[in-house]
Amino acid sequence: MGASREAGAWALVLAVVVALVWANGPWASSYTAVWLHPVHLPGPAGAGLTTVRTWVNGALMAVFFLMVGLEIARERRHGDLADARTAVAPVAGALGGMAGAGLVYAAVAHGGPAARGWGVPLATDIAFSLAVLALFGRQVPPGLRVFLLTLAVADDIGSLGVLAVFYSGRVRPAWVLAAVVATAVLVVVRRRGWLPTGGALAGGAVLWGLLAAGGAEPALAGVVAGLLVPGRAPGGGDPAARLERRVAPVSAFVVLPVFAVANAGITFHTGMLTAPGATTVLTAVAAARVLGKPAGIVLGCLLVVRLGPGALPPGVRWRHVAGMAAVAGVGFTVPLLFAVVSFPADQTLVSAAELGLFLGSVAAAAAGAAVLGHGGTPPVPPVAPESADPGGEGADLPW
Repeated sequence: MGASREAGAWALVLAVVVALVWANGPWASSYTAVWLHPVHLPGPAGAGLTTVRTWVNGALMAVFFLMVGLEIARERRHGDLADARTAVAPVAGALGGMAGAGLVYAAVAHGGPAARGWGVPLATDIAFSLAVLALFGRQVPPGLRVFLLTLAVADDIGSLGVLAVFYSGRVRPAWVLAAVVATAVLVVVRRRGWLPTGGALAGGAVLWGLLAAGGAEPALAGVVAGLLVPGRAPGGGDPAARLERRVAPVSAFVVLPVFAVANAGITFHTGMLTAPGATTVLTAVAAARVLGKPAGIVLGCLLVVRLGPGALPPGVRWRHVAGMAAVAGVGFTVPLLFAVVSFPADQTLVSAAELGLFLGSVAAAAAGAAVLGHGGTPPVPPVAPESADPGGEGADLPW
């Protein structure tokens, strides 16, 4: 599993290089033409998915988020999240990271045309941050990946909440409320043991449509579907494990590289910082990603661990948390969405935010590498066999 994750991470890195060369080379116009090609489908679900890129991010990435849900559920059943206290720390870290990023951005921007972009640096990019972490292989304890996975999901959900409350022109509350109700119904049905794998995937598809219609990130429906897939079949076996084995290579070597090519092609040009407030946006975004977000994550985790309700996974030390927090500063997709809705009438500020995200992500990845690459290979804690289910029926749901 570790080798395949590293291979997938390098595939993602290669895809980023392809995107940057494509977007800044002699074929730059074709990059925009391909990924911003309009795609219009009838019905409310297609209202927010209007280009090839938005369909990659909203539909194709649901496969990746399905993998995220399956992995979190597996760790909840018999892994590093089996102790509920180990799930508290990454959630607290996510909240702290969002707060830290927003505060640093506001401190740097302090009014002017750049001020509205305080939501840009909040979210962690799950795919890219996990890819950076995967490059270290056995240099980091296995529990750190699950920690980052849980933190990033909580981060995405929290960021979407910020989008709904403070940038509500994009979000349609009635559809989002319907999605919440549908999720609650699916959880109740799953708790009663009436939901097979096909039912979980069908429910995830319905939830996807509701989130898309609501203007939220529909790919998150994949997380819910993955969490709902049963970890034990009536006749024996592990349906969730079988599905994870089938989906993993598609996610790693098809979905994520396409996602990277579609999103990492930031075009660099001489006029990016000429507009009023553009330099401020760039500086604020980069500082928030490199300084505010990791500091907030570490402080949030430290607070709940020291006070008692949270705990670090086995083998994870505070040095690992600091390195992971730096890696969590890598981000493009949801932050780019915030940039578009923050500066709808000024493309130059959107471009400055893109550049800030790129430079901040590079610096965050380098900082994480410096911290995680120092200190050698930690001992790997034993992993319980997947056939065990100490939590009993229904324990694979983190709620």
